[in-house]
Amino acid sequence: MTGQKSSAVGTFRKKSSIKKSGTLFYVTMIALPLLQFVIFYVIVNFNSILMAFQNYDNSTGKEVITFTWDNFAYFFNADVASDLWLCVKNSLMYLLLNVFVVMPVSLLFSYYVFKKFRMSKLFKVIMFLPSIVCSTAMVIFYKYYINDALSGLFGGPVIGPTFNPHQQGVLIVFYLLMSFSGNILLYINAMCQTPESVIEAAKIDGANEGQVFLHVVVPQIWGTIVSLLVIFLAWVATNQAYLFTFYGFNANREYQTIGYYLFNMVQDGRFTGSALQQMYRKASALGLMLTLIVAPITILVRNLMLKYGPKED
Repeated sequence: MTGQKSSAVGTFRKKSSIKKSGTLFYVTMIALPLLQFVIFYVIVNFNSILMAFQNYDNSTGKEVITFTWDNFAYFFNADVASDLWLCVKNSLMYLLLNVFVVMPVSLLFSYYVFKKFRMSKLFKVIMFLPSIVCSTAMVIFYKYYINDALSGLFGGPVIGPTFNPHQQGVLIVFYLLMSFSGNILLYINAMCQTPESVIEAAKIDGANEGQVFLHVVVPQIWGTIVSLLVIFLAWVATNQAYLFTFYGFNANREYQTIGYYLFNMVQDGRFTGSALQQMYRKASALGLMLTLIVAPITILVRNLMLKYGPKED
């Protein structure tokens, strides 16, 4: 009897030791990701929200934090609102390009490569090149090509500080070329998860390639399409459209996006001890307002697309 009791106690201790070891391993594995989440997401965003309501008074030579709504009111000034509205329109233009040009064309090219049609491997390499080569190198090559090789076609240099009616057009072309590659990679990976038997069954039932694409492949990868659309919607407030890579801090105001506008505000705020330091607080206020607008729209669009989009069955 005593032996059985001793054996049971030993088994319990062994199981308890194994459980503790498993718990320790689990805690060790998630400690770093949790720490990163707390520092780089919770603390950063919490501090950004606080900064939106802060004002630093440097007139006395000492930084005194006071509560204020002035950071929000700043963007309702007529001149500031005019510049900001221009940035909003440009950002919305890039959003529409992503939704109605980049996504459909990427889907079609991805399907072409997925089905291994003629020269599909060549198209795959060509479309992947922008994501392989550094974007800065692509910008340098594109800029010199447009300004030098095609200067006769456009009547002189196009990409530069001086205004040229063709400038925004060539910037849009570059943005589209750079945007296709990442989407195609995601779409092809998603399409590869489509069971070959489902495609073969559709063909046996008389479906042509267009019908297979619309009624078999698209429903299978609908989750990926929705995810990319959500990214595009959330990206509308941060997308710089490669303007900083082309122009640094001196992009023509006619072509600026909200992302580029915010980036410049933060750069202005880096001058500690000057009036420009308040730009940090204004950028936080603008970011908070944009979040309150973009976040509900993004969630609503995602839910609608998942509810009313095509189903796999």
